Amino acid sequence: MKTWKKVVLCAGSVIVGIPIAMVGLFVYVTSDMCGNDIYSETVSPNGDLKVVVFQRDCGAMTGFSTQVSIIDADDTLENEAGNIYIIDGHPEISELIINWASDNEVMIEKGIASRESKAESSWGFFDKIEIRYSKSTK
Repeated sequence: MKTWKKVVLCAGSVIVGIPIAMVGLFVYVTSDMCGNDIYSETVSPNGDLKVVVFQRDCGAMTGFSTQVSIIDADDTLENEAGNIYIIDGHPEISELIINWASDNEVMIEKGIASRESKAESSWGFFDKIEIRYSKSTK
């Protein structure tokens, strides 16, 4: 094969190969490797909202975390982090107890002392839900 044909073939491979490799890398990096496993759901007294306690797992390089989200009662939990509470450990060990005190107040009783990375005191824009925390008496 003549030299100029080798150069054209090599250049063509680079011109086509690099963009394909970049697209593959982009898809790999942006794909969500995390998953949520629902542990419990507690519906508000008026039936409009629910508190979902779930385990979020993002692969072998991360530990278990227990997370809590408030969502509409008829919605399903998205593959996202908790929107009100995140604590280290598996839900069975964390022993969270969720109770609705009223349509606009949630009580979260914490079972064990563990590192919290998120603990919101309210949720929502218009009809705010107040969130209260207490230590378990177990």
